[in-house]
Amino acid sequence: MPFGARQDELVERHAKAYIIAGIFAFSFLILMMRLVYVQIIEADSNIRLSRRNSMRMRVVVPPRGRIYDRNGEVLARNRPSYSISVLPYKLGNNRERVIQSLCKIRDLDGNAVFDSLTLSEQIRRASFRRFDATRLKEDVPIEIVSIVEEHSMELPGIIVEIESRREYTMGASTFHVIGYMGEIPEREFDTLRHNDYYWGDLIGRAGIERQYESFMRGTTGREYLEVNAHGKSLGTLENIPRIEPVLGNDLFLTIDARLQRVTAEAFPDSLKGAVVALDPRNGEVLVMFSNPSVDANIFSMASSQRSQSWSEVSRDPDLPLNNRAIAGTYPPGSTFKLISGLAAIHEGEIIGRTRMSTPCRGAYRIGNRVARCWKREGHGNVDFIGSMAQSCNVYYYQLGLILGDEPINRKARLLGLGTPTGVDIPGERAGWLSGRDAYNLRFASRGFTWQTGMLLDHAIGQTQILTPIQMAVMVGGLANGEAIYKPYILKEQRNNDGIVVNQSQPRLKNNLDFDHKHKEIIRDALASVVLPGGTGTRSAVPGIQVGGKTGSAQNPHGELTHALYVAAAPVEDPVIAIAVVVENSGGGGAVAAPLAGEILRYYFANTEEGIQVVEEAQKRKIQENAATAYR
Repeated sequence: MPFGARQDELVERHAKAYIIAGIFAFSFLILMMRLVYVQIIEADSNIRLSRRNSMRMRVVVPPRGRIYDRNGEVLARNRPSYSISVLPYKLGNNRERVIQSLCKIRDLDGNAVFDSLTLSEQIRRASFRRFDATRLKEDVPIEIVSIVEEHSMELPGIIVEIESRREYTMGASTFHVIGYMGEIPEREFDTLRHNDYYWGDLIGRAGIERQYESFMRGTTGREYLEVNAHGKSLGTLENIPRIEPVLGNDLFLTIDARLQRVTAEAFPDSLKGAVVALDPRNGEVLVMFSNPSVDANIFSMASSQRSQSWSEVSRDPDLPLNNRAIAGTYPPGSTFKLISGLAAIHEGEIIGRTRMSTPCRGAYRIGNRVARCWKREGHGNVDFIGSMAQSCNVYYYQLGLILGDEPINRKARLLGLGTPTGVDIPGERAGWLSGRDAYNLRFASRGFTWQTGMLLDHAIGQTQILTPIQMAVMVGGLANGEAIYKPYILKEQRNNDGIVVNQSQPRLKNNLDFDHKHKEIIRDALASVVLPGGTGTRSAVPGIQVGGKTGSAQNPHGELTHALYVAAAPVEDPVIAIAVVVENSGGGGAVAAPLAGEILRYYFANTEEGIQVVEEAQKRKIQENAATAYR
């Protein structure tokens, strides 16, 4: 090769080398500039982003407090549960791939665990709260959890959470008193988030669960986890201390689970109504039952099952969610004759053996109206005790005309009727006491006015509307003659160490302070109803004198009347008062009184308080027999 050609080739090579060196230098300069921008200019921002991507705060929800009955039998407890949730901000651009991967997961029977359409909608909605974990599947079996964990690399943003679910040991029999748990609705969350609630938290929605939510919930804790790029936990961060949760308190109720169970078994499945039993000495509620009912455990099911069950319950025309014990309103019927009789005694109009001017011949005429007695042939010339025992309407028609509405209503209000009792459970209704002023006010828009003849219906309990819990308070007060107390269900709270931290105390509602002679007349009247010949004999308890009153209330929605019965025992010093309402079932003596009898007989044969009363009654009888023999 000639020398000149060789020289040109060398020049060309050097030129290419300079160009390549220049390109490398320029690239290196750009890289250096980028590093300066990222590491110096944007350092603070990138450090924050890095920390956020490598750390996640986890809320530590403490176990919810358990609920026990008065004897320590558990009514509500917790069980562990797994949920599969999504952290939307960790999904990135992998949303569709993650959905496809989840849809491939199948259970032991070969069924798909996730539905693509539902899953897509869940993740779309979750994206509005991209830093909050949102449940995709609740109460997941451990085998599904294992599959998700094994394929964690394919499922960025998908996490498994362990939580507790509520379990109700007595199912439907305690639903209306215990209540149930539910996820916080979106419309309420913005308010509750300021009270330390988080997205997806469960909260008490009814009954004791709702009333004492703050006591049982405790206080949430926090811990910070190191996570990888897929959102999977690598353990806790040691340099950030864990904030320990404060456990919720356990609640001990006044309810007796055994009595509640007996009540549920005795109440006819096909009928609607309610039963309330309480201790009139202090207001402790022993039984609160409403039928039809719902098994509260359906609210602890997975969302798909829960939705189906909820749909059935909410559409049920019998309204099983309605707590008839505190929100069911009924005319008291002949049970209200106790109030009319009490008013007449206190007004000095009658004593135990007082008879009315007109005997009962099956009906009573006032003007153009003929008001009938339930017994077609009449009861004859009965006195006050006999009128109560046989529930003679004609006797009380005349009593109502003698008294007027206001003296009767004064005694009704004194015994807590027509106003909420104040029981510690949501949803109580007040009922309504009729009378001239109340009637004219209520029906003014319709142009109706109170007429004298309405006193007949007023005196026999057909113009008022009361709740079963009001009726139980009423009969307990009538029998003891001393006072009525505000009913309550929470007996005490205990912390996780079993130490009592709060205890409910009886709260006096009204002093009665009846005259001794008046108390004796009322007790004799109550006792006569359960003695042979009375309308409530089927509620009798061996060895115990029960006092009661049957009733049949008019029912505008059916052919049969509502059956009612109220009772207190022992009548001379009651430790239990009970009210039974059975809708559309006929007479109180035939339907409601036998049901009350089953509950009372169980109480005095099987509970510590009842057995003690029976033993004391037997001792008194032995002493009385001995004294009689000595004389």
